[in-house]
Amino acid sequence: MGPHLRRGPAPAARGRRRAHPRALRRGVRAAHGGVVLTTRRFSADVELPHSAERAFTYLVDPRNRAAWQSSLLSVDVPADEEPHLGQAWSELTAVGVRPHLVVTEFVPFRTWAERGTWRGVEATLRLRFTARGTGCRVQAEGEATGTGVYAVAAATSGLLAGRAIAADLRKAGRLIGERTDG
Repeated sequence: MGPHLRRGPAPAARGRRRAHPRALRRGVRAAHGGVVLTTRRFSADVELPHSAERAFTYLVDPRNRAAWQSSLLSVDVPADEEPHLGQAWSELTAVGVRPHLVVTEFVPFRTWAERGTWRGVEATLRLRFTARGTGCRVQAEGEATGTGVYAVAAATSGLLAGRAIAADLRKAGRLIGERTDG
């Protein structure tokens, strides 16, 4: 971003002239001089033909994540650890990112939430389970936030997250059915 110079910002333009072209300060900054921060919210609603109890039990267990979440290659969590509030683990994504995650909300068969961090990116995801006849509705909502150069990664992932999560939840629904049928 140019050499590190200890000068103030370029003076305001006078008349129809442009500002003096001084070297830029280090780091990505907003017009007001603060650090760039981008937050993108996302959501998805999916109807599953399974009870809220069965869907919750399968979806909140990190050991199942690599099977139904398309962006994951692997999950690093102890094999005998049951899901619980405060549970922590790490994942390896298809693009090589290794976020660290922690369960921040755990109300059995009703609500589950996680927070994941990787460098300058933080993402949250909350799943709400509502019984509907013989099945359930899963509402996913969250946000991706990035600071500095990671603001672009957060904005991009947040833009794609809603559709990806909906597709992943439908795949999980199929896998839950296969576990029951097989």
